[in-house]
Amino acid sequence: MSGTTPGITRRRFLELGSLGLAASAGGADFGFAEAQGLPGIRRVDLSFPELPPAWDGTTIVQVSDVHAGPYMPAARMCTIRDLVARIPADLVLFTGDQMDRRPSDAELFVKGFSGITAPLGVYGILGNHDHYIDPAISLEALRRTGIQPLVNEAAVLERRGQRLVLTGVEDVSVRDGRASDFSILARFPGAFRICLCHQPRAWHRALHAGAHLTLAGHTHGGQIAFPSRNLNVARLQTRYIAGPYRRDDQWLYVSRGIGVGAVPVRVGSPPEIDVITLHRRLLAA
Repeated sequence: MSGTTPGITRRRFLELGSLGLAASAGGADFGFAEAQGLPGIRRVDLSFPELPPAWDGTTIVQVSDVHAGPYMPAARMCTIRDLVARIPADLVLFTGDQMDRRPSDAELFVKGFSGITAPLGVYGILGNHDHYIDPAISLEALRRTGIQPLVNEAAVLERRGQRLVLTGVEDVSVRDGRASDFSILARFPGAFRICLCHQPRAWHRALHAGAHLTLAGHTHGGQIAFPSRNLNVARLQTRYIAGPYRRDDQWLYVSRGIGVGAVPVRVGSPPEIDVITLHRRLLAA
């Protein structure tokens, strides 16, 4: 990264910047409490002219960036799992970074979220932190939890002869011989296509491949954010920070997620579970 001191990694730069912002606000204790609190429920309605009538009103719960590990123990995940279970929804989708960075975090995740269900299924992808462990271990943790992995794969759901296709891509930053494959979206012309892509900076690839809705996480909403000062750590990585973004009749939704990374503080970016309802109606001009 331009302007960083030689020998300081990009990750370390972000960590130091986050801590500095939190300390300058005098809110480190408050930020730790905010990070450890239960996630809020953030509801959003998105409209798509191409949504098949049979899928009008479909409700999705998005869970992102759990980061099972030192700051997300199994007991807390069980509470969050039960919170998700009380939300009326058709699908539950996990958009990456279920685990933090230790192999033992995979077992914590399994203990915390085992038994999670949804009428149309529970699906998930990998994030960059899931690769810090080992993608094979992370994928097995999803399966053991009852989450169907979608890593460069698709699941076709059909209702009254009308299709909704869930696609998931590999994390775009991996360098272990694996690569994201957005071309899977093009295999389903005429279907309504949802793409799970951990990092929102790759939205343009999902758009060009034909995704109507792309769901992402990764940013934590900045994790340290001061909207009144227009300060947000995530802007160092992407313009897509949190919430919905629209281009013509295609949408991106970026979750702030429920966990934390190396810095166990959230300021101005509280954890959230996202409830996204799909509607079939013309978008406003």
